[in-house]
Amino acid sequence: MANKPLTEITIKNFKCFTDLHLEGFERVNLIGGKNNVGKTAFLEAVELNVISLKPSGKAYAIYQVLTRRQRNIEEFKDIEFDFINNIQESVEILTEPDNIFSINDTTLSYLKNILTEDHYKNLKSNTRNYSQNKYFPPRVNFIKATITNEFEMSEFYGVLVDLNKESFLNESLQSFDDNIIALKQRFTNENIVFKVQIKNQERAVLLSSLGDGVNRFIAILCAIWASQDGFLFIDEIENGIHYTNYPKLWNIIFQASKDANCQLFITTHSKECIQAFNDANTADEGAYFEFYKNLKKNKITAQKLDNQQLNYALSHDGRVRGE
Repeated sequence: MANKPLTEITIKNFKCFTDLHLEGFERVNLIGGKNNVGKTAFLEAVELNVISLKPSGKAYAIYQVLTRRQRNIEEFKDIEFDFINNIQESVEILTEPDNIFSINDTTLSYLKNILTEDHYKNLKSNTRNYSQNKYFPPRVNFIKATITNEFEMSEFYGVLVDLNKESFLNESLQSFDDNIIALKQRFTNENIVFKVQIKNQERAVLLSSLGDGVNRFIAILCAIWASQDGFLFIDEIENGIHYTNYPKLWNIIFQASKDANCQLFITTHSKECIQAFNDANTADEGAYFEFYKNLKKNKITAQKLDNQQLNYALSHDGRVRGE
């Protein structure tokens, strides 16, 4: 069953947000703004909401966010449940009347007691079962700002293979770099290794030898199909990718997200990346939101710019990335 895309959201007391309401989301949504205006926190808030569509998803959603941001969670030491704005007592994230993620100090105290080390280990080992459970919400994936490791890549790539979309990936890679022929997956006794077949080379080379840009490009394309009929979150999409490849990347993202029926929420720091997004948004299927801090009200807010407004701002030195 296809997911119902989000059109609006209200976030109350989550991390740096006191009361944020945004509406007008499209299939591809780009978030810009200066550092420390809540771009990543916004992705996490939306993620928590859509994963928690079913009651069984709340613990899993919290686990996903904590394990991504807190490295010491693997040893289960000094875990911080840092969701609630430090001057408030509860969190609410609403997208529909029946789609509410809420948590308060009482709930957190309860979670700290029941989410033991064994519980976390069980969540980690059963991630695939959660995502494939028919009672669980649609596929939801998150690409961090750092490089995607080969285990995470294999998860994305496995779904792409199941959907028989290897040719899509290889054709997209060739448009990104015409020296690339195909991506290959090799299993060893201990792990999974990705290799790339290059023109005029008899043996495939390690994906890791081609730099972060190719890794990120592959991760994004695989994750779109791994999130079919669901949601994909990408933090700092431009990381590792040369600005000359932004137009190719955005054109493929718009087409692939449409084919996979996947709604994307993406952050960036790059004005060139925003420009390439706007140039690719010819069918007006994307939306840009500029996050900034309202000094008078001392809170973070955001403004949606449509294609024409963003084009004017980019060409007339308007405020983009909070500038």
